[in-house]
Amino acid sequence: MGRHATGEFRERISHFCCGRALLRLSGPRTWLCLLATLGIGSTLWAEDVDPEDWIPPAARENPKYDWMQLTSGEWLKGEFSHMYEDSVVFDSDILGELTIGWGGVKRVRFRNPMGVRLDDRTVHYDTIRMLDGDITLESSEETVPKSQVVSITPVYKTEWSRWKLEGKVAFDFQSGNTDETRYTTTLSATRRTVSTRFNGDYIGNYTKTDGDETANNHRASSNFDYFFDERLFIRAIDAEYYRDRFQNINTQVTVGAGVGYKFIDTSKLDWEIQFGPAYQYTEFAQVPAGSDRTVSSPAIVLSSTLGWDITADLDYTLNYQGTLTNRESGLYSQHIVSSLDYELTSVFDVFLMLQLDRVEEPQQRADGSTPRKNDLTVSVGLGIDI
Repeated sequence: MGRHATGEFRERISHFCCGRALLRLSGPRTWLCLLATLGIGSTLWAEDVDPEDWIPPAARENPKYDWMQLTSGEWLKGEFSHMYEDSVVFDSDILGELTIGWGGVKRVRFRNPMGVRLDDRTVHYDTIRMLDGDITLESSEETVPKSQVVSITPVYKTEWSRWKLEGKVAFDFQSGNTDETRYTTTLSATRRTVSTRFNGDYIGNYTKTDGDETANNHRASSNFDYFFDERLFIRAIDAEYYRDRFQNINTQVTVGAGVGYKFIDTSKLDWEIQFGPAYQYTEFAQVPAGSDRTVSSPAIVLSSTLGWDITADLDYTLNYQGTLTNRESGLYSQHIVSSLDYELTSVFDVFLMLQLDRVEEPQQRADGSTPRKNDLTVSVGLGIDI
């Protein structure tokens, strides 16, 4: 029913009821007509509200949830986990964890105070409102465009909710003319706040063929970043432990720091590079007679991280790290991990992963043989996200 027709109908009802009421100034019919006029009128007047201004009644009355409206007009009820790298993570009891582009969010009604980091490097902890692309800080009534917002995280969160955990396992077993057992395991932990990011990673490969080990390597790393603005960050600490006796490396520790920059930062694609000085200590598993088993070297570390959300369920990541040292430590070592992940549920996914490790000048063993420069591993398995 259009607004013009609605007005005519409302007017007829009013005239009819009021006319009948004038015939009898008292009695139940007068009151029924008046009530009908008020009831029908209030319903019809409600239809005249602009849909763009409509808010679910529960959003005004229920402080237990965050409410978010998309630019399509749809409303979501749940928990606003965080906004980071132009993506909002929103947890719904029914729909599960959703990742939505920051540009697709029109309005948010937050239940708790939030931490907001702007592109001028300032951080605000306040009760905030968001409407039509503007963020308003209630204590100061300052309003900023959402394009200037780098990140948003709830202030009153448990420590556990700041973490994201991921794990992947690939297992292969073969029996018959050749008995072989092979597995690959990766673990990742990330902690984020408005201004900082901590990453911890582990990757391990093990293979046994006909009772003999043919692969056994482990790599654990961690780093801590502080963001000056939306793209520029300093890597305050970057540490890595590596062991691969088939590469003749019994222990290798690299510690450094550096600076990083996000060259691409969109809801679908992000790419960042980190560069900085480091120190590397290496203990070899075997060395020829008269050679030092331990060496150390200043180093330069260059790392790159690329993430691409191909579709809502298909993600691709490419991590590269290159370390330049003296010749005794291997001269130049490279570590590459390429992974394609398909999301089965909000928790489980399947993955195809390729790992490449290369040492430009491997250290000779005690028998005079030299390890191969390249190690390549391809894995297919199951992943878990928490």
